[in-house]
Amino acid sequence: MAFTKEQQLAIDTEGSNIIVSAGAGSGKTAVLTERVIRKLKNGVSVDRLLVLTFTNEAANEMKSRIRDAIISNKLDN
Repeated sequence: MAFTKEQQLAIDTEGSNIIVSAGAGSGKTAVLTERVIRKLKNGVSVDRLLVLTFTNEAANEMKSRIRDAIISNKLDN
């Protein structure tokens, strides 16, 4: 997926918490998923992350995408 400049900034921002707020279908789940995957690749323990969504559907989609990345070894550098 090609991310916009703002989406990439949300993915890449380090050292602070972020809020991703945008309309439906804008890629929020993809951005947060990519941010989590990047943090895991950089050695951050999943136990140190808190990711909140407004819907169970988004949470389940994010879990599925992160699980798939782990299984497919996308976390390898």
